[in-house]
Amino acid sequence: MNPPSWLNLRWLLLPLAALLLAGGKAAVDARGWKLGAPAANTAAVFAPTETTPIVLPARFKAMITRPTYFFYYSPTCGHCQTAIPEVVQLQERLKERLDFVAVASSMSTAQQIAAFNDVYGVTFPTVHDHDGAFAQAIAARSTPTALVVAPAEEGGEVARVLGFYPWFPGASALLIFKLWPNDGFTLAFPKDVYQGGTSCAICHTEEARAWSVSHHAIAYRTLYTRDKADDPACVGCHVTGMGQPSGFTLGDHGSKLTNVTCEACHSAGGPHDGVTVDASATCVGCHDADHSIAFTVEKGLPHIDHYAALGLSDRELDDRWKLLTSGEAPKPLLAFPDGASQGAKACGSCHPAEVKAWQASGHGEARSLLKGKEQRNPECLACHATPTRYTAGMPPETFLNEGVGCETCHGPGEQHVQAPSATNILGLGETCPECVIESVCTSCHTPQQDADWALQSHLTAIEGHR
Repeated sequence: MNPPSWLNLRWLLLPLAALLLAGGKAAVDARGWKLGAPAANTAAVFAPTETTPIVLPARFKAMITRPTYFFYYSPTCGHCQTAIPEVVQLQERLKERLDFVAVASSMSTAQQIAAFNDVYGVTFPTVHDHDGAFAQAIAARSTPTALVVAPAEEGGEVARVLGFYPWFPGASALLIFKLWPNDGFTLAFPKDVYQGGTSCAICHTEEARAWSVSHHAIAYRTLYTRDKADDPACVGCHVTGMGQPSGFTLGDHGSKLTNVTCEACHSAGGPHDGVTVDASATCVGCHDADHSIAFTVEKGLPHIDHYAALGLSDRELDDRWKLLTSGEAPKPLLAFPDGASQGAKACGSCHPAEVKAWQASGHGEARSLLKGKEQRNPECLACHATPTRYTAGMPPETFLNEGVGCETCHGPGEQHVQAPSATNILGLGETCPECVIESVCTSCHTPQQDADWALQSHLTAIEGHR
């Protein structure tokens, strides 16, 4: 059996597209999610498989005395190196039910095979396919490829039960469900063991497609763009299970637990290991005041719509992915709360030094730089003036008669002026620069409009009131 078409590498790597480009007026539930069927691919996963005879070279056929898993690989193949830790874990879990044999490709050397086994802890038998006969028999065209076969009846050929062309991270769950459907969840999801989002995607196909075009799906990538991929203070909220026994390990950049995957919210194994958690309770562990703006679960839920990709074409998914990776996708969790702006004069009653410095700054003079029709163009005013009001999901239409004022960076001051408090204005003092401040600034200081702009140097320039 080949993996289903939805498990194409495209969906495993494409991190995910829908909610903001969905369009139309599809029915939604109380969370703001499209109406979809949970785990829609479950019936297909548990459907019986058909076995077919396969003629293997005699030396391989002689090794088969019970169901056997063959892992065909090249020691120098990066995909094989990524896949083998999961295969080693699978062998340890299933050794009472299934034999395992590694088959090294014909071009492999003895030294490469020995080094591979040593580095990745491969203890089950390894055979060198020196003449390429095994690869030819199973029609392998790439590595890693995996095959599950059953012993031959007397005088017959062995039976091909399952085939994975290629074997992919997370395929363990699919193999288990196919071979032992009655024990599938117990075997596939041992308690407190993280499996990675691709294991979930086997049944939860629509949920996986929606995730792949969400900001959660590029969480680890954003660390690379800011040289933070080895910073433990940042990494924990961009991966799955860091700090847990089977969770992400700092520095394991090829791990299947990179990014904020299903188990980051639903716990290791989700509910399938017998433990159910309130997924919504996990949000505030990362979306706190230093990393989000006025976050609430209600604000966040619509943007993790598990069925957001329903009805979207491949082209639409690709477009969403391009927006994500370019940094141009909207960041709704960094939107200011609704409210009216009060103007810099209102701020000056308590913050006179800051307002005085602002008046002489480029921000203070920004509106005066607009000429002629630019002074009435909302697209120009959006980055040269202060909006009169902030409304979630709506671009500003009217603006105060001042430049880029305090509330352009700190959000609407309506509540703060009425009842001054650190909790009803965006202070920015302790806020993560990369998470919040950069996004606020780059809403206008884009590469197209301000190619030489750099976060750190400009933060230094305004350090006095930050």
